[in-house]
Amino acid sequence: MLINITKKLRKKTLRERIYDEVVRMIVSGELRSDELIKEKHIIRKLQVTRTPFREVIGMLAKDGLIQIVPHCGFYVRSFSRKETEDLYELKRRLECFAVELAVPRMRDCDIARFEFLASEAADALKRDDMQTYAARDEEFNRTIAEQSGNGPLIDTLARLALQIQLCGTSGNQSSGFAERAANRLDDMLQAFKARDIARAAFLLKRPYQ
Repeated sequence: MLINITKKLRKKTLRERIYDEVVRMIVSGELRSDELIKEKHIIRKLQVTRTPFREVIGMLAKDGLIQIVPHCGFYVRSFSRKETEDLYELKRRLECFAVELAVPRMRDCDIARFEFLASEAADALKRDDMQTYAARDEEFNRTIAEQSGNGPLIDTLARLALQIQLCGTSGNQSSGFAERAANRLDDMLQAFKARDIARAAFLLKRPYQ
């Protein structure tokens, strides 16, 4: 199957580049939730000025990743157990909505993309490479959202995915996880091929960790 690679990638703006780098620092743990973010240090490291950096901090606060404390500074946001559970519940419900919109729009070439991601994820599970598995699984779900064609839904799910990464909770090490995860991806593919919206939504709701 030929893949169209003629579409030019849009060059990221300065603020987008700053945003991506700060998010990377947050997710990697380089910026910790129990420490005040050292603004001058990050500005020097990123080689940017204060104005665009502050604008990005405002964006991150709006996205629920940064907590701004007036007259004090800003911190990486932390989440309580209840907040974490609520995030997972909301994400599952919105993913089901995304599936309802996405499945009728799926073409054979779209399903081929999901097959590729599922195959990459399954191979990673066999190697016990949980980092690669998590990346492919996240891309699988993000692609469902993008396939929905609903801009606000895509943006909301992207923010939720980032917030959940900060929660630091994962069931990836539970007994039998790899087999259940691989089976879920395969079942999702079969539902996509059959254009079975109800089945795909059910699989997203079902816990497998």
